[in-house]
Formats: sequence, C-alpha cells, structure tokens
Amino acid sequence: MIVSNYFIKKKIRGLIAQPPARVRGFRSLKEARNVLIFYQARDTEIMQPCLETLRMMHKQLKVCVYTPAGVPSQVSDEYQLIENKDLDAWGFPSESKRRAIREWKADVLIDLSGPSCYPLQYLILQHPCPFKVGPKYSNLDLYDLSILVTDRDDIKYLFGQILFYLQSIHSK
Repeated sequence: MIVSNYFIKKKIRGLIAQPPARVRGFRSLKEARNVLIFYQARDTEIMQPCLETLRMMHKQLKVCVYTPAGVPSQVSDEYQLIENKDLDAWGFPSESKRRAIREWKADVLIDLSGPSCYPLQYLILQHPCPFKVGPKYSNLDLYDLSILVTDRDDIKYLFGQILFYLQSIHSK
C-alpha cells in the first residue's frame, strides 16, 4: 500500500534537476536496434498493434508494464511487470526491479505510460538509455525528445507521431 506519492514525486523532480548520469545521443528509428517501451497495463490492448509494428521493423523489444493488480495475458521474456506489490510504502519500485530494468540494453526508450504513473517515471529517469522519447504533460522535462499533448491524447496517435519523428529526423 502506497502511503503517499509525495516522496516519489519529489525524487523525480530531483532527478530531473541534476545532470543526467548517462551519455545522451540521438538515435533515429533506422539506427535503433533495441527499443524499450513503458506503458500501463490498462493500455495493453491498444499497445499490442504498436509493439507489432516495431517487431515488423525488426526491432528488439523490451517492455515495462505497470499494473496495479494482476498480470496482463500477453507476458513473455521481453516484459517486466511492475505491480503494486513491487512498490514500497513511498511508491518506489523494489531494488530488484530497478536493477533488472537498468540492465536492459536500449538505443531508444519510448514512454507511453501517462502523466501520473510515478513508478515508471522514476524507472525511466534511472535508465541509462542514450535517447528517451515521450509526451510532455507538464513542466517536467523527462525526455530528450518531448511531444506536446493535450489531455492524454490517443496512444495510437501518439505512438504514430513518435515513429514519424524518429523516422524523419536524422543525426549526423
């Protein structure tokens, strides 16, 4: 049971304020081989076609899913589930979950988890991925490429926009 989100939100703001402990680098979709996706279990049905699109592009996927209770039916080795039982009283994921996700190799990290999924935001900030992409919901700047959204835009549309930008922008 989470007592309060206050402490995890404060830690997230602190992590954003300090310089990243990772080497940043742009990766286009063509250059990216390993893609790490974050989303909530309630969006599993919507996310399956999006994940299949990346698989058809021959991308190696790792998926981190936050689920308050229960396990989504589409679970395999490429998935890491974060459940409420994996969170401490302050909302922080367990050390074993943090370590497991930090060890995943990723060229691009895509966050589609939503503005108030603090456990996943915390994990995203802890991951050493060189290029992070996601929606900009507030004044907090979590990503290297942020896409401005209004009131939780449709995930399929947002995913399409992310793919468009990752395919359109080229690094030198």
